[in-house]
Amino acid sequence: MLQELLERADQPVREEALLLAARYAESAAWLHEDCAADAADAAQAAHWTAQAMTWSVEAGDDAMTAWTLFRRAQQATASGQSAPSISLSRAVQRYDHVLTPQMRAAALQQEAHGYALAGDEVACHRLIDQAESFAAQPESAGDGRSGHGDFATPAYLEGQRANCWLLLGRADLAVPILSTALAAMPQIYRRDRGLLQARLATAHARTGEVGQGVDHARQALNVARSGGSTRVLHETIAAVDAMRSCRDTPGVAELIRAVAQS
Repeated sequence: MLQELLERADQPVREEALLLAARYAESAAWLHEDCAADAADAAQAAHWTAQAMTWSVEAGDDAMTAWTLFRRAQQATASGQSAPSISLSRAVQRYDHVLTPQMRAAALQQEAHGYALAGDEVACHRLIDQAESFAAQPESAGDGRSGHGDFATPAYLEGQRANCWLLLGRADLAVPILSTALAAMPQIYRRDRGLLQARLATAHARTGEVGQGVDHARQALNVARSGGSTRVLHETIAAVDAMRSCRDTPGVAELIRAVAQS
């Protein structure tokens, strides 16, 4: 409906429609990512992020333009591309005049992930430290009412620090941080908790503590199924894959069968 309106509307209606269309497009991109079943969904996520950027630039909405750059950085990280992840995250930070503290925190931790992919441990954790100084206050409602980056709370950022350790091949350092972040993450953020559970299961599996990871993987799978989050499911499958060589550990065979049916 918004696309049809944009094709026909004159100013100033078009200006208002552009602002709204950019928001819907960014949301569509996130939904494609969260429910991505194959490469087509990833392509649609990239398409709607690009469309949101085009509309936000035309509308002069610098805050949304900065956020679409952040979303592109996220997508680059998910694809394992360190250089675009770093460059796009830095581009976000050039919109200094519109960045809220929580947006800055989100951009800094995303840049950190780019350095983790590149194997630069020092730069990665320096950026996470900077991000934590801009951390958002946890929202009890969990509905994003404080704007872009409201999810970048202290617990979220610690979870991202742990994920960076996983990318750097230090699961042993990720385990205690993930445990602390999970305990601090409000229950309302079910998907974030599911991701933490899945990553904690992976970290335990990589450190040879498979038995401790089974329960976390099971809880993550429940979140993926009940919330319809393919993103959480993929992280859970990765955790279970890390356990496959330990089929005799109680619960592992059951998990392998469960993810095969998902």
